Amino acid sequence: MTAAINFDGHRAETDQPVGIDVATREFLRAYFRFANQKQFYTVCPDDTAFGLFRDYAGEENIDPERCVSINQNDATGLEEAGCLVRYDPGIVKFSWARRHHDQRRYSLCGIAHASASAAAMEMFGDYFTAPLQNWDALICPSRSIRSAVQAVIDGWRVYMKDRFAIEAHCPLELPVIPLGVDSVRFDRLSELERRTEQREKLGVAEDEVVILYVGRLNYLAKANPLPLLLAAEEIAGKSATPVRVVFNGYFNDEMNETAFKQAVQKVNENAQVNFIRHGDSDYPDGFWAGADIFCSLSDNIQESFGLTPIEAMAASLPVVVSDWDGYRDTVRDGDVGFTVPTLAPPPGSGADMAYGYFAGQLTYGDYLGGVSQSTSVDVGQLVKALMPLIENPDLRLKMGRAGRQEVMNRFEWSRIIRAYEELWQELSVRRREADEIAAPSQDAGFHPSFPDPLTMFESFPTRHLAADGKITLLLRDWQQAVVRVQLKMGLIYPETLIPLEELPVVFGHLEMQESCTLQELADAMGAPVTGPVMMTAGWLIKLGICGYTPPEAN
Repeated sequence: MTAAINFDGHRAETDQPVGIDVATREFLRAYFRFANQKQFYTVCPDDTAFGLFRDYAGEENIDPERCVSINQNDATGLEEAGCLVRYDPGIVKFSWARRHHDQRRYSLCGIAHASASAAAMEMFGDYFTAPLQNWDALICPSRSIRSAVQAVIDGWRVYMKDRFAIEAHCPLELPVIPLGVDSVRFDRLSELERRTEQREKLGVAEDEVVILYVGRLNYLAKANPLPLLLAAEEIAGKSATPVRVVFNGYFNDEMNETAFKQAVQKVNENAQVNFIRHGDSDYPDGFWAGADIFCSLSDNIQESFGLTPIEAMAASLPVVVSDWDGYRDTVRDGDVGFTVPTLAPPPGSGADMAYGYFAGQLTYGDYLGGVSQSTSVDVGQLVKALMPLIENPDLRLKMGRAGRQEVMNRFEWSRIIRAYEELWQELSVRRREADEIAAPSQDAGFHPSFPDPLTMFESFPTRHLAADGKITLLLRDWQQAVVRVQLKMGLIYPETLIPLEELPVVFGHLEMQESCTLQELADAMGAPVTGPVMMTAGWLIKLGICGYTPPEAN
């Protein structure tokens, strides 16, 4: 089953990579590599974006000529592709555009990478009133994100019942398909020679165990490092094995850098802690090979899936993660590593925060940080999870191998792309068989907020053109008529008119008939009297080329 990828042409920054940009780029790389497509359809905002799409195809040995650009308003092209795919939740506008053409022509598929931003939450709410169908889907990378999206939709369901006393539902499918990883790439990144080189550069002793964290170093929007620092310090006082924590990533700002380094200074007297900036020339591919254990203790509602734990598993590292969000979907406790319990206040505790975020009293950082601040990772259990891995190299090896196999079985990109294509095929079947919801009415238009302007503003003019009103040719000199048509203020937006090459037909008919009704003129042209014929009549009258007599004056 084919699809058209809505690609905006944004190139991921290399010095400060954002998760969504990395995920989008990796998806495209895997899509070109593994998708069963003869042609690679895309909807791009401009030629520059399409050029980048073709470049990405070429990088994966796909002939760029197999890439086909479709205009977002080209319903025929999108119908041929079968499904329009956005790598974010923003499918609402496209659902209204599709309604204008025909809701059965193609499916829509979005992907929810995060759900905490105001923009994302408003999109989820808009799903409830948008003309989405049973053949549309929002892919959720984890069950937790599906639950978060469903919470917003359920809130709207309750509101609709309270406000209008109706039982309504959102038909959008919410399948769970995880993100993928390129295991071959991580084979290369975790080679033994790289391990020796990386550890020597950092001054890591042979018997020292390195606990690695990879990702943005942001305690407000990613993960608070305090539980890991506290656990490392406690372990350093208990274990005979030297322990070092390495944070590999980048700081969003000076505030985060100061906070991280202050915590290390105040908490860690015995445990060694290092920071390796993303893109460091000494470690251009990160510190995957030099590490012994991967640890990520997400406590943030901004997280949706957690790509770094499966990257660590691909690098054959045992993983210790918080029992949180998408992490619990990817890390099987006791098999590929350990999950550490988390604790948060009960539902209802953050009602004031919700209003403050809505009202603009809280920033996005305040909103995330306020929840994270009261969410805890069990440090005691974290120590219990890390200790056996630190003291038992065989356990590290066993869990690392199990993690590697888990990636091959569940998260290899070839499997993920196949799951996408199977979903698109399923949506195609539904599009043919399922009942259409809220089929558009000709009288109502395609969108309640965007009616025909001549309907919305019908009270403005004195009267309206009527099908049985008569139109008369006033200016019989064709050359003079052409002069008026060519005035800058004479022809403003020709797309609403009949094709200009058909104007001589109109002139010829009016010259022979002296005058005729607009219905008679439309019949002579073989066109409906509404739309372009009426718009053209109004335009010719405006230019003084034609005159009009209303029905009551005939």
